[in-house]
Amino acid sequence: MRNDQQVLLRAAIAAIRHCADAMDAQATGLLESLPAVAISEALRANALQLTAGLKDASGRVTFELALLQTELADNGAVAATAVKRLSAMDATMMSALAAMTDVVDQLEEAAERDERHEPVFVLVIEATGVLLQALEQARAATEALVAALRVIPP
Repeated sequence: MRNDQQVLLRAAIAAIRHCADAMDAQATGLLESLPAVAISEALRANALQLTAGLKDASGRVTFELALLQTELADNGAVAATAVKRLSAMDATMMSALAAMTDVVDQLEEAAERDERHEPVFVLVIEATGVLLQALEQARAATEALVAALRVIPP
């Protein structure tokens, strides 16, 4: 792998790690806050379940990153394999975050009906916004690596 490709690979790994760390931090904050906010029990249960899914996804991605980095350090992984695995990690995080959109919609409707539900809507929408930005950075870094591997001959 060429030096510029290695730089892009390190950038993609760092961006995915940042996204997984942000996902873990946001999920932890939500798991701590959701039990105490004004919300219906059914919606709380759904939000807690999906938030636990965020935490699980971040843990799986962090584990996969550690494995990939070990393989790269041992020169056991090639660039194409690394890109596939990084793309799969992006997809794992995107899937977990996409599941949150239903809860965001439900919380928005609840907040429109009763202003006491507005703080929980704001809490979840802000966490989702942070995660969308981090995920976009991770996906952009992975796409830059893919583009470099396609354009620059091995």
